[in-house]
Amino acid sequence: MSLDYPKKLNTRDIILSIFIVICLNPFLCPAFGDTKEDSGGQLKINRWTLFNSTDEQIRIDTATELLKNSDDQSRKILIEALASSDNSAAQSSVCKAIANFRNQSQLIPNRSDFIGPLMNIIKGQNADAAKLAAQGSLVFSFREVKNHLDEIIKNRALPAAAKKNVIYALQIRPDREVVLMLIDLLDNDDKAVASAAADALQEWMPIGKDIQQWQKIRRDIERGRLDIVREKLLTQQDKIRQLNDDVAKWQKRYLASLDNIYQATTDDNARAKFVAENLLFEHSSVRLWAIEKINMWQKSGKPLPIDTLQKPLILLISAPDPAIRLATVKLLGLLTNVNSANALLEQLKVETDTNVKTEILIALGHVCNFALSPGAEVKISPQVRIETLNIASDFFKDANSVIAAEVIRNLLMQGGLEKAAVKPYFELIAANYRKSKDEQIRARLLEEMARLCGNDSFYKAIAGEVFKDIFIAAIDNKNEQIASPAVTGLIRIDQAGVFEMLKQKGFASHSSAKIRAELITAAGQIGTQQDLDWLGALTISAGTDEERQHAADSMMNIFQYCKTEVLISWAQQLSGRAKSKKDEFLLTRARIMFEAAEKKAEAEKDTATLLSLRRMLADQYAATSLYGLAAKYYGMLLLAATDPNEKEQLTAKLLDVDLRSGQIESAKQLLANVLLSSDILPDTAEAKILNNYFSQSQDAQMAKQMFLSFAAINIAPDNPRPQWSGQLENWQKLLAVASAAVAESNIPADHNSKTTK
Repeated sequence: MSLDYPKKLNTRDIILSIFIVICLNPFLCPAFGDTKEDSGGQLKINRWTLFNSTDEQIRIDTATELLKNSDDQSRKILIEALASSDNSAAQSSVCKAIANFRNQSQLIPNRSDFIGPLMNIIKGQNADAAKLAAQGSLVFSFREVKNHLDEIIKNRALPAAAKKNVIYALQIRPDREVVLMLIDLLDNDDKAVASAAADALQEWMPIGKDIQQWQKIRRDIERGRLDIVREKLLTQQDKIRQLNDDVAKWQKRYLASLDNIYQATTDDNARAKFVAENLLFEHSSVRLWAIEKINMWQKSGKPLPIDTLQKPLILLISAPDPAIRLATVKLLGLLTNVNSANALLEQLKVETDTNVKTEILIALGHVCNFALSPGAEVKISPQVRIETLNIASDFFKDANSVIAAEVIRNLLMQGGLEKAAVKPYFELIAANYRKSKDEQIRARLLEEMARLCGNDSFYKAIAGEVFKDIFIAAIDNKNEQIASPAVTGLIRIDQAGVFEMLKQKGFASHSSAKIRAELITAAGQIGTQQDLDWLGALTISAGTDEERQHAADSMMNIFQYCKTEVLISWAQQLSGRAKSKKDEFLLTRARIMFEAAEKKAEAEKDTATLLSLRRMLADQYAATSLYGLAAKYYGMLLLAATDPNEKEQLTAKLLDVDLRSGQIESAKQLLANVLLSSDILPDTAEAKILNNYFSQSQDAQMAKQMFLSFAAINIAPDNPRPQWSGQLENWQKLLAVASAAVAESNIPADHNSKTTK
């Protein structure tokens, strides 16, 4: 695979070419007069060049000059070359030169002198030379050559090859008379001639070799019922379409084979080398395949072997095919770590295709923006930036104001220029916004202006000065596409002041989701306790989950600066609303707020508030079946409790969540601790929880396991628990547990091991 390079000339041809040009131009060589002696010398040079030059184009140019000359010596040289069967280069060059005059045959003086020599070549055995001669014969009308061609056909002494050459000479002529002659030749005694004529006729109408059908067509042609030239044109078009289809099929197969090779190559360096080779392939489809592979590679996130791909990619910036240039510059706009700025700028200056020129400018803006960023490996000269800015400014004149503004924004996001040099470009964007009547363009320009006012914009202050009045005028526009970027830009210029102003104008409940989002974001950054009401309303009534989440996040940011009681109050509000509406989102946010309040109370060492919060959290987790978390908080509360009644209630609640979550060992240990200090009476909170569990359990197997675990609690003989034992007997009957199972559960583990032995 290689690039197309100009054909290399040897030193002799270069010198000769220069000499011929000088000799043929009297202005370059005034010393050469029109004397016969000078003319003779020039003819010798021309003859030598025609017969000896190794460069075909020089030979054809020489023959062309000789054809325009009417003197006998020039004509003699040309006829000699046509007769030189042993010098095919000279012969073919003259034939090609004559053929070039097909549409300007009047420029050849006495052109009839060449009929005989061309016919002699057609008579010969060399099919390639005969085809060139046949193409040269097109400078003559059919009437001028018909008899000559007819004589060759009728001459029985001539070989079949000569007659086939005549058929080719007829086939390439766009004349109705030619078709009539070819139809006549279908009856020729020479089978080779008849067969060749039949094949030639298929170029006009592909209807087969039926002589009768062709005779009918002959009659239609003679009566003017059939435009045979039009039929040939349609036939050629069909052939071209078929050829294009065939080419497309083979092209598809070839690209598929490239895909197979690419996929089978696992080493990244080998892959990159394979892609680089195909970037330089002569066919555009293959180059586009290679470009797309790099594009996919880049999008995959894997590092590109830039060292291998950079050089061939940059070469394609100036490729002859606009489609290649377009695909290349789009890719380079993404590959900002490729040092392509200089090559892009040079092509931008000479590019003639409008679409490609636009994409080059866009790509150049991205590349420059990256190169100007702090720490970038790729660097550009300040001159590249200035020239690109100037070209981008010119795009405003061509109704490409959005592209121009985008590129200017990319070029001016980073520092490095004097402020006085930057402001005119911002004013140019503003001026084009004001004069534009297209709302789509105005909206896009506002977006670019807003981005130039962002925190990542080096010249944010200057942009704010130039664009502020435009933003203020645009925020009340009924078109969301206009108002939204204006609000964004204005907030970026003066967040605190604009935030208050927009709230007063009612923008917190604006019909535009984008504008509401801007205010929600601002509230999360600079909002106060006063903003919690409208944000809280959004967590309930917002149309999308995204907006509800956004509002809740901003509330959490504000809560960081609020007192604990404010957090608790809002958590209780959201929790109540969540329960009434069965809203899982609100319930989750309420839990997060309770937990945030807990952390705040811990940090403030507010014990009373902390205990109150943990009760709320424990109850909420229990109510929402988050039994593990509920057990955690009931356990913490139980450890801190001092009131016996409170301890009993907390123990019951902890027992309840352990039972519901199937925590057998935890429930057993909890009851064992109670039984250490007292019997469990039937009217205690713990007994009621157990009664409810055993009587209503949906999982009989789990209930039996729980019962057996409780039955295995060791009761000291000197400290009996008759009330507890009585309840165990009731639950045993309720659950239909065999006495043997109960007895086995009461056998100590060490005893079991001894009996096993």
